[in-house]
Amino acid sequence: WFWVSSPRLPATAPPEAVPQEDDQVSLRSSAGAPPAATQSGSASALIQVWDGEEAPVSGRRASLSDLSGPEDIEVLSVRQLKEILARNFVDYKGCCEKWELMERVTRLYQDQQNLLGEYGAGAQEEDLCRICMDSPIDCVLLECGHMTTCTKCGKRMSECPICRQFVVRAVHVFRP
Repeated sequence: WFWVSSPRLPATAPPEAVPQEDDQVSLRSSAGAPPAATQSGSASALIQVWDGEEAPVSGRRASLSDLSGPEDIEVLSVRQLKEILARNFVDYKGCCEKWELMERVTRLYQDQQNLLGEYGAGAQEEDLCRICMDSPIDCVLLECGHMTTCTKCGKRMSECPICRQFVVRAVHVFRP
């Protein structure tokens, strides 16, 4: 007997538990958790492992717009917290603990709610930034003059997402 080491299975897995090339089974669940190997008779079976922390936004990228309230932040995984911060251009490099990430996401969530409150309760989807779909449109792209992004996303654009013209400058616009 010999033990086979695989990047997807623990090093202690017997050879029968290693999936063969002809297996038509997904080796990762939608939540990104590695499968657990079990043995049933002579054939091996893979069971998808579901991580309860992945529930609010499983299967797709985490976003501030997925949160219905500050209490939803507590159930997010560290990966999802970092993803939300990265998508909103928040530096989290100095954060070593989950509570630090949660604190920054909570602050970001509150800032977003304050912004949406300024632009009217329940801002319409057509008033949201076409890039992040989280913040209201409050920026005009120069030379072309299109208004499609928030200031944060507009400053990072090299070309307009509508006409592909080179962006010279992104100017913050105050709406009545």
